[in-house]
Amino acid sequence: MEKKITPRLITAILSAGMLSFLGILDETATTVTFPILIKEFRITTDQVQWVNTLVLLVIATIVPISSQISLRFSTKRIFIAGMLFFLFGLIIDVFTPRFDLLLVGRAFQGIGTGIGLPLMYNIILARVPKDHLGFMMGIGTMITAAAVALGPVFGGIVTDLLNWRWIFIVSIFLAAIGICTGGWSITQINKLQRVRFKYKQWLAIAVSLVLLMLGFTNVANHHFLSYQVLGFLGLGIVCLILWLKISWNDQAALISPRLFKNSSFSIQLLCYCFAKISTLALGFIFPIYVQTVNHGSVSLAGWIMLPGAIVDALMAALAGKLLDKKGACLPIMMGVIASLAGTVMMSFFGTHLSNFAIIFLYALYYGGYGMCFSSLMTSGLTSLPASEHSQGNAIYNTLQQFSGAIGTALAGTLMAISQSNRQLELQQTTAIGARWTFYVLTLLIIFNLILTLLFVSPNKIKH
Repeated sequence: MEKKITPRLITAILSAGMLSFLGILDETATTVTFPILIKEFRITTDQVQWVNTLVLLVIATIVPISSQISLRFSTKRIFIAGMLFFLFGLIIDVFTPRFDLLLVGRAFQGIGTGIGLPLMYNIILARVPKDHLGFMMGIGTMITAAAVALGPVFGGIVTDLLNWRWIFIVSIFLAAIGICTGGWSITQINKLQRVRFKYKQWLAIAVSLVLLMLGFTNVANHHFLSYQVLGFLGLGIVCLILWLKISWNDQAALISPRLFKNSSFSIQLLCYCFAKISTLALGFIFPIYVQTVNHGSVSLAGWIMLPGAIVDALMAALAGKLLDKKGACLPIMMGVIASLAGTVMMSFFGTHLSNFAIIFLYALYYGGYGMCFSSLMTSGLTSLPASEHSQGNAIYNTLQQFSGAIGTALAGTLMAISQSNRQLELQQTTAIGARWTFYVLTLLIIFNLILTLLFVSPNKIKH
């Protein structure tokens, strides 16, 4: 069947994207409500972080089985199941009188997001003609990337005008629309097969990801040699080795580790992870910087992130066009250089960033991120045979969540270490912790630039 872009296909992509958009939107929107949740539920800062950490953990364990789910169940059934899980979680979140039930609701949202997150990209890869693939992948990335930066604005406005529960009420309304449009537009993208579920492989990789993420998120609050950090990290590595041993010789592995033998795929995946680490770290730092160092309001902290979201969306679409015409290297190089320029200036002015400087530098960084992020994913996936796109997509989406957790943990750890200096005021230690974070992110992006120069092909992607 000839591939072509139709209104129904665009609706299907947007409907599938709605699920991942809402998952990310709610995650970033709830961040600005943490002080309110602490007071309302009488919990600590360490406890309230689980509102988002738990979602990342659940998504990280669900996404690896997405390739097998897509073979066993129809595309439309997968979409509806993801939406129903997500809706059920939203309903719990709206009515919960207790914090532990809020976490249950967020876990169900994580299941829905984990099911739906790879679906949009699978539809794009299966249905979009290759000469438009870069542009549509850019649109897909734009949908999820916009949610990251729009979330704080959305959460701040809704919480100020109404209350935090309305974040989830609005999401219920949008999810209902998504179910209706997706039910009409989404069609089957692959032939169904009676595959045997790989329980051992899934458990090994799921437990490994959970333990590694727990170890990284505990770095801010525990000594590195403690069982909460080194213990979890060590056990996570053991489980990862076990997954490699179980999966390596399996020709029909849940996620084949042999994909990592493809150097083009692996290097671009690594660059993709570094970009995500940097972005989530900055998304964590700047709202705190605006409120603590510059004494801005919660709503202002959210609004300051908005220009970056707009530039990111525009650059993601432009990057797709450039990739289709010139190949992946040009948009990736342009994006990495722009992001590097942003973090270098952040490092230089780190302790004296005005709100206007944050708007400009975050937009500069985020515009570069928009240029390179979707291009790294498109180029990395197209370096694999078409039969391995689904597994490659699952790897990208799994490590995207994992990298986000690392980025948040990195920024939180550096900030906590700096703020532990009681001889200086909180405003000063927060600015110093932010500058330390900018230094580390600059090093990561320099590494990305070197890898891009060495390993990303300057040639146009073959159609």
